[in-house]
Amino acid sequence: MGNEGNELETLKVRMLGCFSMSYGTKAISLKRMEQSKAAKLLQMLLLAGENGISKRELLDYLYESGVEAAGNDRNRNLNNVIYRLKKQLRAAGLPDEDCIQIQDGICTFKVSCPLELDTEYFRNLVLEARRKKGQERQECYLKANESYHGALLPGNESDMWFHEKSLELKMLYEETIHELDAAYSQDGKYRELLPVYERAVAIYPFDDWQVWQVRYYLELYCYEEAAKIYNETLELYKRELGRQPVEELRKQFDDLYMDEKNHMAGKKKSADGNYTSIDYLFQTQEGDVAKSLFDKGKQDGAYYCSYPSFVDYCRLLVRGRSCVENKVILMFLTLTYNEKKEIMTQNQFSDQMMNLRKAIQTSLRSNDAFTRYGNRHFILALTHLEKTDCSKIFTRIEAAFHRFPQNGCEVWYHASMTQELKNLAENIEVR
Repeated sequence: MGNEGNELETLKVRMLGCFSMSYGTKAISLKRMEQSKAAKLLQMLLLAGENGISKRELLDYLYESGVEAAGNDRNRNLNNVIYRLKKQLRAAGLPDEDCIQIQDGICTFKVSCPLELDTEYFRNLVLEARRKKGQERQECYLKANESYHGALLPGNESDMWFHEKSLELKMLYEETIHELDAAYSQDGKYRELLPVYERAVAIYPFDDWQVWQVRYYLELYCYEEAAKIYNETLELYKRELGRQPVEELRKQFDDLYMDEKNHMAGKKKSADGNYTSIDYLFQTQEGDVAKSLFDKGKQDGAYYCSYPSFVDYCRLLVRGRSCVENKVILMFLTLTYNEKKEIMTQNQFSDQMMNLRKAIQTSLRSNDAFTRYGNRHFILALTHLEKTDCSKIFTRIEAAFHRFPQNGCEVWYHASMTQELKNLAENIEVR
């Protein structure tokens, strides 16, 4: 039975990001035991490694207080689970052997075939990187970083036993990021850091790794990419958490200089040689500075700017306005699609947002400004108008937008005076 007389295959176990097992080229089906006590028992034994785990700890975790813990049934129930687990593993093609052993009250998982755990592979790479220096240390940390495919067993994240193990591995993962950041940023290799933080955001989207994404896009003068990350993060936090991301993200986006040592005086190009340095503009002749500050040629329509710039612009407007002569109106536009028609793809919706931006730009005056907020919204700052004028402006924007192919998209708006918004914010703070 099993693999007698044959060379033993490798048993591979993945627990980072998901739970899966394979023996040789054959995947082991875990559907019958997924989220069961047998699966958790197996996962605990695998994570415990060669040191094993006490049978008492298994009993306390798998059979907590309640009906399952009544009387002397816990030990018998655990023995039954162990028996079923062994049977399932043999049926999956593993060698016919006593793979779960109990000795002196300690349970261990032992197989005669080679065993590869992604958790141990990742951990060993980090430990190895700590012992190395220079380029080898950097390469080892990068290898470890790329081998971390997600949090430990996400389905068990609410269980304290697994949570502690997950937190330990997460700290090692963060170590790889900090080490790579220190190595790459020192040499100005910002582009190499972008995939590192892209992976971190994908795994832990609410740990504020977007701050560093924005920082390094700005270091590379990729303003559109930085703005996209910024807007996507705002939308994510608002949709999932109902709040704004950390203040540091906004500060990173506002500060175009970042660290002066990364913008060498007199150099026209950034670290990768592709973008003009901001410092260069301010160290040349006065006429060059003027050229960099003002738009070229004739400018028609409203001015589009990033959200942080828009916030500063609105604050300046409100500070400089008189009570009557210069009213500031904020107009909020939202793009939706008709659910009765065919559902749009993300790319199609992005195209419609670009069409709406063009419609806004051509429908407003050159002294008006607007920005994009999240995936579906635009905010317009209008001056020297009454609130009642907004319906006419919206009609003009809507007419311009409808000149583009629509695919079932619709636009709606809401307008508020800046004083109304200020009063609302003050009421929220009082509460």
